[in-house]
Amino acid sequence: MSSTDFAAELEKVRRLAGSQLAHQSKPAQLLIAIESTITSTLNAPPPHSSTAYFASLLQCLEKACADEVGDDEDMAETENMGQGALIPATLYLLAIVVPETPNQVVLSKLSPLLECILPLYDSALEHPPALRSLLQITTAVVLLAPPPLLTSSPLLKKAWNYLLELNLDPRPKVRHLAQEGVRKVLTTPIPPKLVAGQHPYLARAREWVMNVLEEEVKTGGAKGKKARFADAEDMEGKKAIWVVQGLRGWVAVWGDDQLSALCSTLLSLPPLPHLTPQIYSLLALLLSPPPSDAASPTPSVLTNLPTILDSLLSSPPSAGDMPTYLSAIAGALIKMSLQDPTSLATYLPKAWNLLFKEILLAPNAPKPVVEAAVSALGQGGLIRYCITDEQILATLCYVRGGSHLPGARQKGRAPFLWKLLSSLTSALGSNPVRLPQLLKLLESLISRLRLRVLPPGLNLGGPAKADPSGRAPAAAQELLMDLIKEVGDLRSQRGFEWKDEVDGVVGVAIEVVGVQGVLEVLPLNIEPDASGTPPQPGRAHLLPLIRSHNTNSSLSFFSSYFRPLSERLFSLKVAAEDRGRAQEAKIWEVVVGQIWDCFPGFCDMPRDMKDGLDSSFLGLITSLLYTQPALLPSLLKGLSLLVSSTTRLASSAAPQEELLKQFGVSQIDAQANMTLLKSLAKDMVSVLLNVFSKMPRESRGMVGDVIGHWVGIMEPSDLVETYQTVTTHLSNALSAPPAPTNAGESPISHTMLDLLIIFVPQLPLAQSLALFNASSTPSLLHHRDATVQKKSYRLLKRLLESPTLVPTLTPDSYAEFVSKLLSSQPHIGPGAQRDRLQLLTTLVNVLPQDGLSVLPELVSEAVLGTKEVNEKARDAGFELVVEMGRKMAKGGKVNRAEGEEEDEVENTSVDASAEEYLTMVAAGLTGTTPHMISASINALSRLLFEFKDQVSEQTTSELLSTLTIFLTSKNREIVKSALGFAKVTIVSLPVATLRPHLPQLVPALLGWVHDHKNHFKSKTIHIFERLIRRFGFDEVYANAGERVEEKKVLVGIRKRKERAKKKRAGKDDEEEEGGKRQSMGNAFDDILYNSDSDLSSDEDEGGNATAKGQVQAQGKGQVKGKRAQQQQQQQQQRERREKGGAVYIRNDEDEPMDLLSRSIAGGVSTSNPALQAPRRKPGQLASKFQTDKSGKLIITDDNSADEADSSASAGAAFMANVANTTADGTYRDSRGNLKFNRNTKRAREAEGNILRGLDEEDAKKENKLRERKKMRKQLGEEFRAKRAGGDIKREGGPDPYSYVPLGQTAGKKGKKGNFNLTNKKKGSRG
Repeated sequence: MSSTDFAAELEKVRRLAGSQLAHQSKPAQLLIAIESTITSTLNAPPPHSSTAYFASLLQCLEKACADEVGDDEDMAETENMGQGALIPATLYLLAIVVPETPNQVVLSKLSPLLECILPLYDSALEHPPALRSLLQITTAVVLLAPPPLLTSSPLLKKAWNYLLELNLDPRPKVRHLAQEGVRKVLTTPIPPKLVAGQHPYLARAREWVMNVLEEEVKTGGAKGKKARFADAEDMEGKKAIWVVQGLRGWVAVWGDDQLSALCSTLLSLPPLPHLTPQIYSLLALLLSPPPSDAASPTPSVLTNLPTILDSLLSSPPSAGDMPTYLSAIAGALIKMSLQDPTSLATYLPKAWNLLFKEILLAPNAPKPVVEAAVSALGQGGLIRYCITDEQILATLCYVRGGSHLPGARQKGRAPFLWKLLSSLTSALGSNPVRLPQLLKLLESLISRLRLRVLPPGLNLGGPAKADPSGRAPAAAQELLMDLIKEVGDLRSQRGFEWKDEVDGVVGVAIEVVGVQGVLEVLPLNIEPDASGTPPQPGRAHLLPLIRSHNTNSSLSFFSSYFRPLSERLFSLKVAAEDRGRAQEAKIWEVVVGQIWDCFPGFCDMPRDMKDGLDSSFLGLITSLLYTQPALLPSLLKGLSLLVSSTTRLASSAAPQEELLKQFGVSQIDAQANMTLLKSLAKDMVSVLLNVFSKMPRESRGMVGDVIGHWVGIMEPSDLVETYQTVTTHLSNALSAPPAPTNAGESPISHTMLDLLIIFVPQLPLAQSLALFNASSTPSLLHHRDATVQKKSYRLLKRLLESPTLVPTLTPDSYAEFVSKLLSSQPHIGPGAQRDRLQLLTTLVNVLPQDGLSVLPELVSEAVLGTKEVNEKARDAGFELVVEMGRKMAKGGKVNRAEGEEEDEVENTSVDASAEEYLTMVAAGLTGTTPHMISASINALSRLLFEFKDQVSEQTTSELLSTLTIFLTSKNREIVKSALGFAKVTIVSLPVATLRPHLPQLVPALLGWVHDHKNHFKSKTIHIFERLIRRFGFDEVYANAGERVEEKKVLVGIRKRKERAKKKRAGKDDEEEEGGKRQSMGNAFDDILYNSDSDLSSDEDEGGNATAKGQVQAQGKGQVKGKRAQQQQQQQQQRERREKGGAVYIRNDEDEPMDLLSRSIAGGVSTSNPALQAPRRKPGQLASKFQTDKSGKLIITDDNSADEADSSASAGAAFMANVANTTADGTYRDSRGNLKFNRNTKRAREAEGNILRGLDEEDAKKENKLRERKKMRKQLGEEFRAKRAGGDIKREGGPDPYSYVPLGQTAGKKGKKGNFNLTNKKKGSRG
């Protein structure tokens, strides 16, 4: 755990000081008290070191453990382990602090610490939280103790015994912590050892495990003596289960000598339901082969492995435990094949019969059992690891002798492999239900039979022998081709559903046997015969299989078989076009393309390159490169693989015999093939250069890669000649006037520069240096064509990345190069700025530490690059600014200009550092233009975020004070950057650094809370939300000064945040997870551009959809939004069809469902009815309305609930739209790039409406309250006449006496009042 993580852990505890739960608040309060004591004692502000925390907590624990029971106390402190007690809180904090404390500090206080915690175990048994803290402390202490102390300290031994005993605790959390502690201690290497094992406590752990397991064997898993732990009922068999579970974590260091006894004990345990699978799983782990590394060159030897294997084979468990049992058997067989191959033959037949016939072919075997059986027999078990080369050769001798034929005389016992083949072949014909699993086994068997064996005619009738050259046919070709043909023919049967499994078998056969051997038994049958009908069955589906599975094959076979086939099919295509059969011509064109798609596989480490690359074949490839653009990707990939695979094989460090056995070619053959390719390189590069020049600019990438491969193997003289030709064409094109080009074509100068960029990694030093000097001349950097400038900068960047050129450059060379770049700055063309900034980034990266004197000259251009309009150029500018800071942070010397007048400026050498670099960038704050000042603020924001830990607190404070002043600037461009700087600092800097600046920062920010232009109000509100989150509302509000109107904004933020918090509290966890904000992929962008507003989560899913729809309508129009919605619905329907979506039957009635009824089809639906809104029934909502005693509905005027909802939704809509719809809002395109919204009139109007609504929110509340007061009328007020006396009846209104209940005239208790129901004037007559 780093210091940052340690501080974060303490902060998590500290923030719970106000919790209502005692077990949360007590550690937090104790931590705060300890920190206060440390601060006052050391006279140093936090953060404090882990040593200080450890000393204080240990002192607190000692004092608490020393308390005795008094007359007025119920129990001692050491016995009080409940929630809110002192000792559990101290232990909780110690569990965090001890692992972070230096080892020497803990070891110096080891005895006092152990004397305090060990007596607490007994009283903590009934309190799991305290017990877990004790386990964590004990684990940390035992981990850091050196071996001499481990063997001599009785306290450590007692702690280790506690750790072992708690492995049997019935409470899962406690038990898992104890098991994890034992695992960490035993598997962590003790210095100076680099590997785990031979821990001083390993013997004690083995002894404890064996005692527990042997006790379980004796008692048969029944309840033994009374359990020590609380809640330890129903312990039957659980102790063994828990021991086995914990043993899995450290059984790797158990020790080879003791493994036999452990396996015997495991097999002797009682067959209890949950214990048996745990035993088999552990045995599979024990018996699995170790990784082939230097640490374990040879597997361990189990003396009782035959007994273990006999016991496993003779006692198969029930179906529920069968998967783990099968993995254990597979592990035992693999162990036997590595330990004693000669004895393996006696177990293979019995294991095959059990796994294959009795388990896999069982008609009622569950699916998990079948899958486990296939894994144990196939790639993960018997077939792959237990069939040896000797068994393969013996089976070939058996077959070649004819003993396998019916009625033949048996010269000996049939080999096990032949029995396996016979039973598998028989099962394929008689068990169609298990056909997919059987095909998987056949696939594994073909893969195993890849041993190259000499043909019968070459060993003169003797026994079968392996071919040391690796070029003979594979054993699978002699033993399995008939079976492969039968399986391949299954695919053409009508209604056959296991085509993917058959393709897997044929694909592996292509890998092992080869394309030629497979096509001999499964021909393609593509070409029609004389009558025009192709033979049946057609197997064009083999072409994609050949493309994906073929490698290390015969290139001459492609030249002799596929090349003529493609030519004949191309003739058929041309003939079909001449006859006007466009559809037939398209079919032949697709087949020809599929044939050439197989070409790259034949070029990947071919066995016969010299025979395959003859002159006629090379001529055909050249012709196709020029005339067939559709075949270009396959041809280019094949030419690239010819070079790359040969180069890789020639430089291989593997033994030559192993390479010949696996691939049939060795390093000697690869070197001979490389000589052939070098002789062809010059002509091939010329062809590729012509193809490159004729292709459009956007399609040149792959051709350029292939040119780079072939240029890399050219002879130096040929390379220099080609380079001179390209430079000559470039020089002529630059000196000549620009010639008109056709649509899609590039000028010659562009093409030549692209080729030079490709040549750079392979150029000799002399040519690289000449090209570097020529590329930095004004003829290229000042060229009127911006594209020439861009490619020149790319060429220079590539040269600086070359390992050949950079070591020869001196600091003077770099200084001269920088001066050339600075002189070309006024001539930068449109679009070249990004490549120039990337060049400068590469230049800074390769600068030597004694050549940093050029950096100050690049600072201004780097800073201005952060204000580029183009997004990629702006990103390159920020990258350059950061890279310069990293270079200076590594140290060195840099020149700094000092003096006020130009004549008095002197360069002084200072030490390079990140802080010095920040000072250099901050000089831009004194610029004469707002653009420069704004760019400097942007650069400082990025640098402070990147190097905040390397800059002194004084410099950071000075920057904050200076940038706070810019928040009061009258220039909006400067203020915009200053707001971004404020947001970055508030998020990334520590609270202690920011707090002194709050009195200046908060009033400066409040000055923009009512400014809608440039979206300052929304940005400022986001900043205040961050401030309130870090400092609390009270502290921010206290620093707001005397701005009364602006303070109302802070109050509004607090109210909306509280409403949002209440609404979030009512949501489910799933909804909260779904509402997580999406990261932009860059931490700085997340801070600067994401609003990260707490108020944005105040909206529900409907609000999100509405806001999203508004954004689409504003940015792209309603029509495009509807079209996108329709496309989304179509895509969802398409995915549902592809997935075979679930089908539901609606049953709205209470009657039983009749599945035989014809009307049931009308209730079939693809949507889940349970997720749909229930249909409203008549009178269902009647209970939700208020009624009076007579049954009439009561309609109230109180719309406070609506106001609250509208207020919350307004705040949510504001926060959702500000981040997305404003001109400064951002979004991510389909490629994940950060995009800025356009500052359009419509966007400004929409944002203004939102913000004006937010401003008027408080005013609306006041107006509504005022209107309510006006609307409060006296009883009968609605019947009062304006000028006359008495009551009147208004048109369409009720009579004055009809709807005035007397109950409304009742006053409060104890008060009397007179009520005038007629509103007559005094003295008037009724």
